[in-house]
Amino acid sequence: MQEKTVYYGYVDVLDKTIFTQKKATEWKKNLHESYKAIYFQFKKVIDNDFPLQFFLNYSLLDEVVTDAIIGLKKVTYSSNNGVEEPNSFKVAAYLTYWWLRHKPISTHFPDGYFLENVTLKNNTNLSKEEMVELQKKVAWQLKHINECVAVNFALTFIFDFDNVVCSDKEFKKIEKYDGKHMAFESFDEMQQQMLNKFLYYLSYRAIAPKVIEHLLEAFTIHPIWKLTGNHWKV
Repeated sequence: MQEKTVYYGYVDVLDKTIFTQKKATEWKKNLHESYKAIYFQFKKVIDNDFPLQFFLNYSLLDEVVTDAIIGLKKVTYSSNNGVEEPNSFKVAAYLTYWWLRHKPISTHFPDGYFLENVTLKNNTNLSKEEMVELQKKVAWQLKHINECVAVNFALTFIFDFDNVVCSDKEFKKIEKYDGKHMAFESFDEMQQQMLNKFLYYLSYRAIAPKVIEHLLEAFTIHPIWKLTGNHWKV
């Protein structure tokens, strides 16, 4: 084992034009809000007696933003392109990538416990079989809690989930003209498959910032939700 750790020292990556303190603070807030959203989703379904705790390492959160800015600076100030300021797709991609590299969230539970045995709150609306399936789903998500937060962050950074652009009415209109070639039964199914696929890629595939960027761009080709800004015009 190496006797001394390798420490490169503090790097100040902020400037007064593009990568400002205000913007870095805003990005950290975005990431933290996504963590809280996923945290409370778990708290709603997991029984309070199950000895499970979540922790966000704020030092690693700082590292996520710092490393993302370093990568974004290389893109922005490169002589090979004319990028004046990274657009939302690039920002979301680099922050998501470095979040997955550092994995700042940890789950703590006593020795001898298995996430597969996580106990859920009683839900009278679900059958016994549905509760078993939900338990399996929650256990898998707990193992990939950092990926769950990354998906939530990246998509909420790009999309305004409160403003649905395409509803069942629009879906039926498309189906009427081209019913033989529809891939989904509804836009709701399309949305869910999109989320599942994105989570799968972040959990199991080798992901680079440019891959995440292109995935996010692809999701906007057919708009499901309203965008949070004029991302394509930046």
